[in-house]
Amino acid sequence: MGVVYLLSYIFGGVAVTLGLYRLLGDLRDGSPLGGTLLIVAFGAGLVSLGGLLHVLVERRRNPGGAPRELPRMGRRMFALVGAMWALPIVAAWIQFELFIEPTYMAPDVTVLGGIGLTFGVCSRVMAKWPMRWATATMAVALIGLPLGLLGVALPIRHFTHHLTDVAMVLHDDNSPETRTVTFNGDAPSAPAVPVGVGDEMTELLSAYANAREIDVAAEIAAGRMRQLEDGRYVTVNPDGTEAPIGTAAQLEQAFDDALAADDRKAAEEQAARRAEWEQEMRERKRGGRLFSRGE
Repeated sequence: MGVVYLLSYIFGGVAVTLGLYRLLGDLRDGSPLGGTLLIVAFGAGLVSLGGLLHVLVERRRNPGGAPRELPRMGRRMFALVGAMWALPIVAAWIQFELFIEPTYMAPDVTVLGGIGLTFGVCSRVMAKWPMRWATATMAVALIGLPLGLLGVALPIRHFTHHLTDVAMVLHDDNSPETRTVTFNGDAPSAPAVPVGVGDEMTELLSAYANAREIDVAAEIAAGRMRQLEDGRYVTVNPDGTEAPIGTAAQLEQAFDDALAADDRKAAEEQAARRAEWEQEMRERKRGGRLFSRGE
């Protein structure tokens, strides 16, 4: 049963961490929180189940006896675990402020520091509580593990959002050597070129689609058209003025001109969108810092 409650603590703490991570993102984006809160509640339920099983195991091992003592963490050790959690975050932020790429982080130290810091607080606050070990372990799973994991995940999300690479230095369990895992900064795509028919071509196609077939001989007989000596046709307006009728070559040229005009307009709009996007990326690269902004 000891393995069961231990796994309940671990998986519950991880679920709470993931839920809180998503919750912060949903709050930022204004998204619905229902599904995320269910994840947090599920994780808290697993931790509570682990705590209940933990209490049962403690009572089975020591029926009717006093609960085990919770060792009080000394001041130096408390300061050490607090520094283990805080200093890697501060060091990473300083690198970010100085535009150092990649920004190095030590997630192992941060996670252990968050767990140790929470346990240190519990060792001072819960020393006389009846079920002190189970309660302290629940607190570590619900607070300490998220504190450590979010102390890594949130800075990574912030740094990469501002187009900064992050390198995590991890310790290998099988050797004293370390390995580095890199998270690349976001690489947003440039605005795509819109595909479609422009205004000029749309107007010309509309006019072409609405054109009607006429009987030239009947129009000439009615006096609404006449043929010139060079073979071209003109329309005769009610006031007697004449208007030339376009040829097939002129129609083809009109289509070419409309297409060229739409291409010019699309190129200008795309250039404006590209310039706006590049400015946004420069602002995003320089932003997110408390004390410094790049040139």
